[in-house]
This record gives sequence, structure tokens and C-alpha cells, in this order.
Amino acid sequence: MKPTVSIITASVLAAVAGTAHADAIIGPELTEMLPTALTPTKVIVTTHDQSQLNDVMANLGQPYLAMKTLPMAGATLTKAQINALAKDERVKSIYYDAPLKYYNYNSGEITGGHYVHDVENVTGRGATIAVLDSGVDATHPDLQLGSKVVQNVKIVGDLDLAGGLNVFLEGVPNSDTSSGHGSHVAGTVAGTGAASADDARRANYHDGIAPDAKLVGLGAGDAISILYALAGFDYAIGNKEKYGIDVITNSWGSSGGAEFDPNNPTNQASYEAYKQGIIVTFAAGNDGPGDNTLNPYGVAPWTINVAAGTEDRGLANFSSRGVAGDEFKAPDVTAPGSNIISTKALNTVLPLLGPVLDPEYPEYDVYYAGMSGTSMATPFVAGVAGLLLEVNPDLSPDQIEEIIRDTADPMEGFEFHQVGGGYINVKAAVEKARVTEGKRAEFMAGATKWSSQGNWKVVSETDSMIDYVSRWSTKSDADSTDGSYQQSRRNNAEVMFNFIGDSIQILYTANSKGGHGEVFLNGQSKGIIDFYSPETSSKSFVLRDLDTSQVHSLSIKNVEGTINFDGLKMDGQLVDNGTSINTDQQVIEGNIGPSAENIQFNDHVISVGADAVAIDAVLSWGGVADLDFQMLDAEGNVVASSASLDNPEVISFRPEQAGDYTLRVNGYISVSTDYTIDVEVSNLIQ
Repeated sequence: MKPTVSIITASVLAAVAGTAHADAIIGPELTEMLPTALTPTKVIVTTHDQSQLNDVMANLGQPYLAMKTLPMAGATLTKAQINALAKDERVKSIYYDAPLKYYNYNSGEITGGHYVHDVENVTGRGATIAVLDSGVDATHPDLQLGSKVVQNVKIVGDLDLAGGLNVFLEGVPNSDTSSGHGSHVAGTVAGTGAASADDARRANYHDGIAPDAKLVGLGAGDAISILYALAGFDYAIGNKEKYGIDVITNSWGSSGGAEFDPNNPTNQASYEAYKQGIIVTFAAGNDGPGDNTLNPYGVAPWTINVAAGTEDRGLANFSSRGVAGDEFKAPDVTAPGSNIISTKALNTVLPLLGPVLDPEYPEYDVYYAGMSGTSMATPFVAGVAGLLLEVNPDLSPDQIEEIIRDTADPMEGFEFHQVGGGYINVKAAVEKARVTEGKRAEFMAGATKWSSQGNWKVVSETDSMIDYVSRWSTKSDADSTDGSYQQSRRNNAEVMFNFIGDSIQILYTANSKGGHGEVFLNGQSKGIIDFYSPETSSKSFVLRDLDTSQVHSLSIKNVEGTINFDGLKMDGQLVDNGTSINTDQQVIEGNIGPSAENIQFNDHVISVGADAVAIDAVLSWGGVADLDFQMLDAEGNVVASSASLDNPEVISFRPEQAGDYTLRVNGYISVSTDYTIDVEVSNLIQ
């Protein structure tokens, strides 16, 4: 059975004045649970705006735990309360608070890590890495509280007692008291190796890959859930400046196979961290060797997704794989993850499974343990990110990911969806980081590689929904988005358009003849664009964190000289003024007969017009069966699918063009199964 494929839902927006949100998105697991829910269910509620969160939750009259920086809260709610929240226009999504699972001498030697330590003296100085895991034993000689672990937090939350907020216990000497997983991860990142300082083979023999980096421990406990993971992100984002947090490493996740769901609370949290300039690493998962088994939180394109390699520079059999040809479902890089020796938390369970038996240094068994998994590979990459930031602190998260992936060594016999760029090469990555022009300032201004939905929507300057005032001319330029851009020297020159969405990048060409233009959003000035540059270059002016419930009007007016316009990158779409949303609903019923492994299937064709912006379909059935669900475009290409063990199966899609789309019901396991498809098509109307 194939795991669930993503639910990519368009933002449904209404008219300019008095606009309202559509019903909140309910996650697929929660959608499956609600029809038979007899007792309250733990959920994660996300509002459109942080300022609305406490009002929304307080009205329920139930205890809840609210994040401080993220617009999210956890609560235990009845079916009726969940359904009522789904109708609240302030609520963006409701997801099940599902339980999650936690997924170094040789590592440093085979990747060039020891070379950059010993020859180049690059050890992660100035970098701070947050370890979101079971906890950190900061009483360990390699992980001392204060000098190495600058803050050690135990996340404590009780929906009955916390009074609406997570409790973060700070300065905890040992927050990893039963598992040992987090302490092992922390040592891999930045352990000092103090307990092996006198090793004759190499001083600090068992140090981490970034031994001079600082650590922030975020202890979510052994029974980690989405709520506690979100609390860890919430703390890291809220304390980014206080502790200088550069990286958050995450060696946990859920069962692999699900596609990228941008509305998932964990993905929203990791995107917020990314927007704030924090590098986020995630374990690929340990569900290999089959394809389509990646941790669903690692497939978010703004994270660094890490596969596990062996000591002989191969791919570990257990390491999760992606899907050939899928732009999101692939690791970014492979790093050492087999039999990794790192710090051992006292009196914990997991390290007992991998004792360190070194005849020359028998005391190492007290301080170190061996473990395998993508959990061990991921902190190695987080530490390498710290090394790159030491040699070039102006690098953006996008550049860090690209450098690590692009400098990796090819792995013969493996494909990209299995190993990403290849086996990490620390020496080559550090060398490239030194000579790369950092673009962190542009990134922090909003010029990110990824939007909140994944890829930015690129809009040409020639789009019919963009209006030009006065005389403009077309200029050819091979470096522009589509080979040309628009230019005007007229004093009254202006570009105007309307759009919906969260963020927008105004693309333009700067050159030696450039002047200045002023950007207006909804009639208010948002700043001046300087079109001058001694050398011709492509640049962007970014507006982000916009009100997604409003249709925005934007204009660029000439202030003086020549202005240039090269199109847009959008987390949304262009619309006509006065646009609103109309929803068409349809119910399809059917039956699928005896079938195994999708031998039998039924097709149902739906037609959508040019104004359709979202198609949402829910397949549910009765009896003992397992049905899979797909959507195909007019050419027969699968554009969305859901193939999990869930009932119902849920798919959503943003159509790019009008026409017929086919909803295909596959019988993975069926004798005679009645099913229902609830279809909702959202259309823009004037």
C-alpha cells in the first residue's frame, strides 16, 4: 500500500471589502477519525493570525496550550467543538496531534571533517545549533551546561494545568533522563570530546563535527508528539536572537511516504523558522530500502533532508528513499549514519543497545555509545552547516543547502531520489562556502527560494492582468525571467495589478541607466526601488506576511529616471479587482467490485472552468476494504493522489487550466465496496 500523497490546498479568498475565509482545512487523519469519534481528540489548531489565537481558543471553554510565536495551539476537543472551529473564519487548519517517532571519529575522517578541524581550524565557532529531541544530558563532560549547552530546555505541557501556554523549564542540567536519543544526537553535532581528550590516536577522539559550536537543548521527551515538536520550534524561533540560533536539527518524524502538505502544522513551523533565517535539518527516516518512504516533514523543500550512509560510503539499507522524478521526494544529501559513536546519557535505555568496547580505553563505555539511523546522519549535517557559517556567516539557508548538496561526492549505483546530491564532503563544502558571495541580507528581506506552498508561481511581465500606464518598451535580456523585460523613462510611467496571497516578489533589472520607482500596496507606500547598478543584474523587491483574506492592489510608479519591470514571483495569484469566491459542491456515489492491488478502478469525470482555483475531493467507503484515490488531468497525468491506509482518502489540487479532470477510485483491497466522493470546486467570481 502506498502512503498518503500530499493535500495541497489553495488559499480560498473573498472580495476586497468584508472578505471571509472558507472553512478551515481538517487534516486527513482527523478527517478519518471524526465520523466515529466518541471521546475528545487531541488536535492542533492553527489560526490565520497569531493575534486571533487566544480569542479563538478561549471561546471553547477548554484548557489549551498556545504557542508564543506561531499561531498554533493544542487542545483536547469534542467532535462538536472541532466542527464548530472549522466554521470559524479565523481558523486556518485543524490537524490531529499525532504521536511521532525518533528515528564520531569515522564520520569526521571519511568526510573530510577532521581535515577542516586540524588543518583549517574550522570547528563551528560562532554557530549555535538547537537540538529538538528527547533532551540533552548536559552533565556529560562533552556537553557541559553553560560552556557547551548555552540553554537546556525541558518542554512541559499539560492541557489540564498549563493555563493556555507551554511551560519551558530552562537551565535543566539533564533533560534526557530515559531515552538517550537526544544526547547522542547533540554529541554528534558539537560534542567537545572532553571524555576522550587523552586518546593517543587523536585528542578528543569522539568529538562532534562542530566541536566549538554552541548548543540549545529542546527536550520534547521520549513520547514526542506534534504538539511538543511545535513547542520546540516555537521556543527556537522566539529565542533566535537571544541565543543566536542558526540551525534546528530534527531526528524524528512519522511514517514515510506522504507527499508535501504545506498546510501541515509542522511544515508551517519549519517554514517560519526558515523565513527567520534558521537552517532546518530533518532525518529522511528509517523505512528503507523501498521507494516512497521519506519522512513527510523532510520533504518540505526548505528543509535539508538527510539520508544515512555507511562507513564505506554506501547507502544504509534502512535509509528511506524518495520517488524518481518527484521534485520534492528525495533526500538532499547522504551523511554517515551507521554505527555512529557519540555521547551517552547516564541511566538511559537506547545507549545500552550499542556499548563501546575499546580495549585501550575501557572507560569509554561510560561516556559513549553506538547507534545507527538517519537520526545520527542528520545532526552531522546540522553541524556541517555550523562549519559553513563560521567561514561565511553571510550565507543564507538556501545557499547552505545548495553548497552541501552540490559539493557532495557522487555515489555510484544510486539514484538522486535515494541519496540526493551524494555523500557529504565536508572539506569541499567548506572550501566552496569561503568563496561564495553570501546572500543572507536578500534572503532576510524576503528573497527566499521557496514560498509557503513550495514553488513560487512565476508571472511574466506580459501577463494580461498587469496594466501599464504611459509608454513602455520591451528590452531583450537573456538573464531576465523570460528573455525580456519592460522599461520606461516616462515621468508618469506606472505598473498596476491586483492579487491575492501571502507574499510577492517584484522582479526587476538593475543597470547603469536605472533610476528610482516607488512601490504602493493598497495605496500606501512600501518603499523605493533603486534600479541603478554599475553592472546589469536581476533583483527583487519583496512584500511578505500579507493579509491572505484581502485582494491587494499594487503599483510601481516612476520617481525619476528609467524603471524596469521583469514580472513577479507569487505565493498566490493575480486577480481582477472585486474578486470573490464561489464554491460548487457535488456528490458522486459508486461501487467497486472484487479487486486486489488496484486491478479494478472506476473513473468519474468532473469539469472545471477557467475561474477554478481549487478542487477538493474526499473519498469515503463502508465495510472492510482499502481504496486508493487519484486525480488525472486531461492528458491522463496523475496530478494528485492519496494512497494510505486511511478512510477517507483526501486529495486537493490547484488547477492551472480549465477542462476535464478524472477522479479515479482504485480497489487495493475490495470484495464489493460502496463509496462516496464529496467534491468541492472553488471558483473566482467577479
